[in-house]
Amino acid sequence: MRFKRRWNSFLPAAFLAAAAAFAIALPVSADNSAATKAAANTGINLTMNGKAANPKTPPFLDKGTVYLPVRDMGEVLGTLVSWNVQAKTVTMRYPKLTVKLPFGSKSASVNGQPVALSSPLRMVDGRVYAPLRFFSEAMGTEVKWEKATQTVHMTRSDDYLRLTPYAIWLNQVTHDLYLTKDEQTDVTSIGKLDAKFKGSVTTDGAVRNGKNTVLTFVDKYANPQPHYDVYALLIRNNRIVEQKHAAYDRRYEPNTSYYQVYDPKGWIEYTVLTDGKIVWVYSDEGKIVATHDLQELTKQDDVFGVQAVGTDYLVVRPGRTGLLTLIDLRDNTTTVLADKLLTGKDLAYAHQNQTPYPGDTLSFTGDAGYPGYGILDFAYVSPFQKNANSERLTYKRPSYAEERKALPKERSFQEMAASCAVDTVKSVHMQDGDITYKPLIAANKQDQEGIRTVCRMLKKITAEGSEVTLPRIFPETFFHGMSVEFTAGDSVSIYRAEGTKLAMGSELGGKTIFLEDAEMVKTFERLKVSSNN
Repeated sequence: MRFKRRWNSFLPAAFLAAAAAFAIALPVSADNSAATKAAANTGINLTMNGKAANPKTPPFLDKGTVYLPVRDMGEVLGTLVSWNVQAKTVTMRYPKLTVKLPFGSKSASVNGQPVALSSPLRMVDGRVYAPLRFFSEAMGTEVKWEKATQTVHMTRSDDYLRLTPYAIWLNQVTHDLYLTKDEQTDVTSIGKLDAKFKGSVTTDGAVRNGKNTVLTFVDKYANPQPHYDVYALLIRNNRIVEQKHAAYDRRYEPNTSYYQVYDPKGWIEYTVLTDGKIVWVYSDEGKIVATHDLQELTKQDDVFGVQAVGTDYLVVRPGRTGLLTLIDLRDNTTTVLADKLLTGKDLAYAHQNQTPYPGDTLSFTGDAGYPGYGILDFAYVSPFQKNANSERLTYKRPSYAEERKALPKERSFQEMAASCAVDTVKSVHMQDGDITYKPLIAANKQDQEGIRTVCRMLKKITAEGSEVTLPRIFPETFFHGMSVEFTAGDSVSIYRAEGTKLAMGSELGGKTIFLEDAEMVKTFERLKVSSNN
């Protein structure tokens, strides 16, 4: 089986769409009154509950009426704002409140009931404005206009915490949770969070896998050192169906909430919850399919952060030692990864350091090289190097030693270049970031001259270039170059380096050969043909 690694926790597209709703693009409509000039430089100030609020679009005063920008005020008030082009209507959504403002109308709709506007909506430079009184009558906000200081004072008693940039609201008194799937859908109650907050509450992201969504809240406070209460919720069909609570002292890293397994019929998705001692794995149907007792597996009476869960392994961090640990479910062994991946003062630091918290700075990044052969990748930032990039470290699980014997024999650059020919190359794939080009396929007669050109490049680079060993790091950008795949099962990359240099090796570091050759760079670029051709 293969595993697929996603980076960190993100909301599904629908949640992200809700976040983007604050940047509504409204059609520009001419407004020939003095409002256009007034809006550009009004000098009007705005406060919310006694604190200065600075909307991106300034309010303006026209014919004795103060107008406030609907989009920005929606953000200040914690609502979700959207614009329906067909209906020409602005909608503000909030728990138990839906306000619709049809452009050109003299009334708004508040939870389906009409509310008269003291003045109609205005549009200036593509932005919709509503009269000041509207926010008092429709949004339950106390509004005062202080003429002497040109200040709008707004006061609102609000129990809801809007968790930006997500479309999620938490009632801080009752702990009822509300969300909306997108900016065009009314806010829905999904249940109650079972928690007792003591400090600063944030969300740690919401991840949707198939029919499951995991939403995590983090309550940070001093106890007397930093303490984190972490509440993870499993949501299905807009209802909370499971909750777990984990407590961490001094150190907290987001726990994983899913993993995927490749099956010939398609990817199989699993959802993960933990209380720091037990790991529960749920199927896409919301059923528990596996349970892992971390204290029993590690023989440690501790609380664990969970960085990764796979079908036959877990990567966890014990709270007391802080040393990232691999639990291999194949042979029921545990491995302190620092002992295998670090040396010298880095290893000593991992075992001895206590400030600001004990342990190492290793972090799991995914299956490496040949998925399904027990090869795992980790990122490491040395505390002894300022502004250091993450170093890429690889660990080969002993339990997969037999399977790895089936992997292709590792060949040197020189060996691959020497053997390079139409009958030994399977394909050449080229890309520049998210742009992919037409691949060269050895079986296609029309591609064979291009493959011969690639082989000549490989031979020249290995014969005339300079070989160096680069730090194994994680690239900051997507791959820019070509990957030559051989019929023997191995591959090598060629990519543009600085100036007129080509590099043979891997952008991830390790052994690399550089050759400066302006003509070869031109040849390299000519091989790129749009996949649309």
